[in-house]
Amino acid sequence: MSDQAHSESAPGTGAALVIRVWRDPPDAAGFKARITRRPDLAADAETTTVVTSPEAVYSEVRAWLERFIDRSSHEGSA
Repeated sequence: MSDQAHSESAPGTGAALVIRVWRDPPDAAGFKARITRRPDLAADAETTTVVTSPEAVYSEVRAWLERFIDRSSHEGSA
């Protein structure tokens, strides 16, 4: 079971993070991950990064989530 909740978000409060992972022959032991971030679903701006280690994926996800939480908490107190 996960901690997922299904609800409608208010305009401007949603964000997206998409991770696509693949292997490139001949180095089938490694992988690449393309991480696409959209910090505000109401805006068109997005950022894409390609990384090649699990640690880099974890770091990108953690940084994105921390920014999202920080931004959301500031908007809620305004």
